Amino acid sequence: MRRPLSAAALFSLLALVFVAPAGASSSMALGMDDDGLLQRVSSTTIPTAAQWQANGIHQSRLMLNWSRIAPESMSTRKPSGFDARNPNSRGYYWNDVDRAVSALASHGIAVTLMLSTPMPLWASQVPSRRSTTYKPDPKAFGDFAHAVAERYAGRIESYILINEPNLWQYITPQWSCTSSSARSCTPASPAIYRALYRRGYSEVKAVDPKAAVWIGALAPHGRAGVSPTASSLGPLAFFKGVGCVTASYAKDRSSPGCRGFQPVTTEGIAHHPHTILGSPTQPDPMPDSVNIATISRLTTVFDRMQAKGGILNGNAAGADQARKPLNIFIDEYGVQTNPPDKLQGLPPATQDVYYQQVAYMMWKNPRVAQLGLYLWKDEPQTAKKSWAWQSGMYFASGKPKPSALSFQHPFWVDLPKNSQTATVWGQIRATPGAVATVQVQPSGSSKFVDLKSVTTNAQGFFAFTAKVSRKTAFRFRYGTPVKTSETRTVAPHRK
Repeated sequence: MRRPLSAAALFSLLALVFVAPAGASSSMALGMDDDGLLQRVSSTTIPTAAQWQANGIHQSRLMLNWSRIAPESMSTRKPSGFDARNPNSRGYYWNDVDRAVSALASHGIAVTLMLSTPMPLWASQVPSRRSTTYKPDPKAFGDFAHAVAERYAGRIESYILINEPNLWQYITPQWSCTSSSARSCTPASPAIYRALYRRGYSEVKAVDPKAAVWIGALAPHGRAGVSPTASSLGPLAFFKGVGCVTASYAKDRSSPGCRGFQPVTTEGIAHHPHTILGSPTQPDPMPDSVNIATISRLTTVFDRMQAKGGILNGNAAGADQARKPLNIFIDEYGVQTNPPDKLQGLPPATQDVYYQQVAYMMWKNPRVAQLGLYLWKDEPQTAKKSWAWQSGMYFASGKPKPSALSFQHPFWVDLPKNSQTATVWGQIRATPGAVATVQVQPSGSSKFVDLKSVTTNAQGFFAFTAKVSRKTAFRFRYGTPVKTSETRTVAPHRK
C-alpha cells in the first residue's frame, strides 16, 4: 500500500496549488483522422469507430475526394444530364462516406467533412490543361458543396473547404510569374482559394446553417521557388492574401480579387502544424511557417486581419464579428516513426513523448479548441505507394507503438527554466470524471508515494501547479485494474 507523505515532507518537497494555469483550455476536443480505416476498407469502418469511442475520441475528419465522388472525373466535359447540386443525381458515389459518417455518429463521434481537390477535370476553369488542381471553378465547387451539405445536413458538426490549399499538390497555380525571376512572381493561390471558399461557405450555410465552416487547413510551410505549379506559399503569407492585407497589414486592394473586397466569414481556423523531424518546441526555420511550436502566429495574423476588416467571426453577430477572436482547430498533426519511415521518421519512443507534450502544449493555449491526430494506423507500404504516411500509433501490422499504450492517459510535467514551479498535467481520455492519484518519487528515494487524488473534468483533464525544490519524478495511477501513466522527472534550475 502507498502511504501519503508526511506534512513536513510535503512542505519541503512540494507546495501545491490545485488549479489549472490561467488561460488554459479545459475543454479542448480530441480528434483522430484515418480515412484508410474509415473509408477505404469497409470491414474496418465500424470496428475503428468503436475503438475510437472506447479511447475517448470526440471528433473525426473525413476527406471527401471530389474526383472520387463525382462521375467521369477524367473527362473534360461534365456528364450529360448530371446535376452536380443534387446528391441523388446519377453518377455520384457516396457509399464510403455514408458508411463512415454513420459509423462515427452511432459511436458518438462528431464528424468534420473536408471537401477537397483533386477535382474532376470538367470542374476546372481550364479543363483543356487536364489538371485536377488547376483553377477549380468556384461555381462547380459550390455545386459540390451544396450536394454534400444536402446529403448530410444535420449530421455534420463542421466543414473544411480544400485540403492544404497553400500547396501546389492541391491548388495551382500557386504563383503568377511573368518571367523566370522570383521577383516577377505574385501570389495566385490566395485569390483562387478565396473564391472557392466564399462559394462553398455560402452553399453549406444555405443548406445546413448550424454547421461550422472552418477556413484554412494549411500545410505548416510552403516551398520556395518560381514555378507556378511546383512551389507553394507559407501559411502566413497565404492567409494575408486571402484577407487582402499586405505583409504589414495595410488594406490591399490591388491584388487579384481584392478590388471591392468584402470580408471573409468563418467559424474557425483549421491548420496542420506538423513538425516532421523537429521537436514540438522547435520553430520551423522557413519564413511564414506555422508549426506546433509557433501556433500562436496564426491567431496573431487573424486578430490583426479582423482588426483591418478582412475576416469576420461567423459565431458572433454585428460588430462582435470583427472583435470576437477565432479559435484554432488542429484537424491534422502527426509524427512519423522509424521504423518504418527511414527518411522522415523518429524513434517510436520519441513519437510517444512528443504526442503527450503536444497535447499539453495545445491544452495550455486557450485559442486551440481541438487537437486532431493523424493517423491511427500506419498506411501500408506497397510498390505502388512507397511514400505512405507513417504517423500511426499502430504499425500497419496492427502492432501497437508506445504512443498507443499512453494514448488513454497522456501526462506531462512542465518546469520552466529558472523556475521551481511546475505545472503537473494529465488526461484520462476514456473515462472523464475519473479519479487520478498523483504520485511522486523524490531524488534519493526508491519508492513512489501518493501525493494527491484529483478528479478529472468532463473532458478528462486535471492540472495543478507544484513548487519543486529538488529533483522529483511524477506519475499518476487510476482505474480498476490500475493503469499507470508514464513517469516525468523534473529538477529545479540551479543558479
